[in-house]
Amino acid sequence: MSHKLTPGFLSGSPLRVAVIGVGGTGSEVLSGLTHLHLALNAFGHGGLTVVAFDPDTVSEANLVRQRYHHTDLGRNKAEVLMSRINLSCSLNWMAVPQRFGSAYGKETWDIVISCVDTRAARSSLHRAAFSKGFHLWKYWLDCGNDLSSGQVILGTPRKAGDELKRGLLCATQLHPELMETTLPEDDAPSCSAMEAMSKQDLFVGRMVATHALDLLWQLLRHGELSHHARYFDLAGARLSSRKC
Repeated sequence: MSHKLTPGFLSGSPLRVAVIGVGGTGSEVLSGLTHLHLALNAFGHGGLTVVAFDPDTVSEANLVRQRYHHTDLGRNKAEVLMSRINLSCSLNWMAVPQRFGSAYGKETWDIVISCVDTRAARSSLHRAAFSKGFHLWKYWLDCGNDLSSGQVILGTPRKAGDELKRGLLCATQLHPELMETTLPEDDAPSCSAMEAMSKQDLFVGRMVATHALDLLWQLLRHGELSHHARYFDLAGARLSSRKC
């Protein structure tokens, strides 16, 4: 079976999108969303209005794998990238130089895209997505990776059947270990580009972003999906997916 968009999901109004984290994967996702916005416009839809969240500043270690340059050093990542996008693409998207807190979690979002790298962050997002009485995220697209592999999972954080013809399990439902805070994790910042690449290979973030954006595009372009999760391993040249 396939998952289908509800009638009226795409209309003349822009879809409201939150991008949480604009590091190795998130900076690629945010940049790629400009193409998705223009493609939706070309098909007569309202496109996207995007808000990016990240409290971090650009460091030397970020320059190799992320969409930042030497002139960005010391500046907030979300503000740097969003200013560049708005200027280049004549958009008015918004940057929030702080974490995606509980207040933002209780706002209504058409699509929430999480590009976080800790279990604690995913646990916080899971609580926001499934807070009792606040089923306000229509879709939650979670992006994750390790050294050479990654996954993107599109879910619908709400009760089965609410407003949707076929609900989708979220990343934290399929893989609870993603938010298991008792497990060890290395969330310390890298001191150099070489150290950063020892934790995540050069193009893994870009591959995650490509699959995430394509998953959204397939859903929005065709109105339905047969698979809602993708898993890949660059080292082993493997790709698999999960049916809806």
